[in-house]
Amino acid sequence: MHLGYLNCADELDKLDANNRRSFLKKTGAALLVAGASPAMAFTAPKSAKGNGGGFDSKGRMGMSTGEDWIDTFFNGGAKEIIHYYADDFVFEDITFFQTIETKEELYRAFLPFDNNGPDSPLGVHQFDIIRYDGGPAGDRTALLRQGVPEGYSESEWKMWSAAASTGADHDYDEWAVMNWVWKASHNMDFLGLPAKGKTTHTRGITFHCYKNRKIVREFTYWNFRDVAIQLGAFPEPNKFWLKK
Repeated sequence: MHLGYLNCADELDKLDANNRRSFLKKTGAALLVAGASPAMAFTAPKSAKGNGGGFDSKGRMGMSTGEDWIDTFFNGGAKEIIHYYADDFVFEDITFFQTIETKEELYRAFLPFDNNGPDSPLGVHQFDIIRYDGGPAGDRTALLRQGVPEGYSESEWKMWSAAASTGADHDYDEWAVMNWVWKASHNMDFLGLPAKGKTTHTRGITFHCYKNRKIVREFTYWNFRDVAIQLGAFPEPNKFWLKK
């Protein structure tokens, strides 16, 4: 999710280098070579949550697993949250143009949001789940549109549908939709907008597909315009549908 800070690459590189060294030292991860491309091997940590209703528990998933996911994202950090994802997974954040299928890229994407305290270059980020809907997947999973819709060329349709179609072959046995609110206290510009010293709130939604209590597909979307309005970049919407 660090694409929001692309105008501050030096800070990100420094943050990534320091955290990666610490991560590698703590977990003993090794670099593997497949052809000419290096990939990072991550060793899953032992869970400390036991059977408290989190991802390592049993039975139906619900609000407790959602809160476990959010809590680990920030307080466990990138080095732990990546183990909530299956070996074969797809992570998609449409607002940040991210479609990720490797744990090394997922680690880098999550790294800036580690809870590094109020003096972190990227500020303090807090997510809280408002609502959880979910249940067993049944037999209707990943039904993809067949053929190209009218008004699209084949290449154009492929470009716009590729990310949403990625991972359609990943089997899953449970699903969830979570509505959440994101509070961010910024210590630097965000999304190219002047945000230092400001706090923003915005709502978002995450869709999860699970297999054996691991995430195999994640789709996240959040309200960029709401943030831009709070930072003074966009005007507030004219709610024309309301009775004056």
